[in-house]
Amino acid sequence: MERRLKPEDTQNAAAEKVSTSDLILDAAERVVARDGAHLTIDAVVKESGFSKGGVLYNFPSKTALIEGMIARMTGRFLERHKAAKAAAQADGAPMLRAMFRAFFDDKAVDRQVYMGLLAALAENPEMIEPVRTIHMQIRDEVLTQAPNADIARIAMLAADGLHFAEILGLECFSPDERSAIEARLIALVTESPQ
Repeated sequence: MERRLKPEDTQNAAAEKVSTSDLILDAAERVVARDGAHLTIDAVVKESGFSKGGVLYNFPSKTALIEGMIARMTGRFLERHKAAKAAAQADGAPMLRAMFRAFFDDKAVDRQVYMGLLAALAENPEMIEPVRTIHMQIRDEVLTQAPNADIARIAMLAADGLHFAEILGLECFSPDERSAIEARLIALVTESPQ
């Protein structure tokens, strides 16, 4: 069964062409959000409306599909950081503050998608490498800007802890409390060493 375009699919076609791969990855994210780690090619075929051959042409296996989801996620993560740095440079704002703010903003998650991806990664731990690479790249950039590398490392670990607590549904802070924690961590990282 070939995917039929809906009117809303064609409204912005001239302004923004969405690739078949992206539409398939969108469907895979919806499946993971709904079904968790029970991601199958057949479920993505059904969710996307594309033929099985069309899905397999773009992603020849479940592993390739998960790798595609991870690549897109890490690409978006890196693009947000590049945009934050560019905006800070254009505004003459402190680069480290913008980078760390973007680091926290990246922590806003679709909990169900991340849970499903974590479960999939548990089955294939080697697929975490692109995430690790991007994380190390961002960490290294932050550390080159930080007045105190140890404090920056601690703040990044705290940010990761907040992120994973949110993914796992363990976060016990109100939005105001979380904002205050993030602001204090950014202040710690950007303060001059004593």
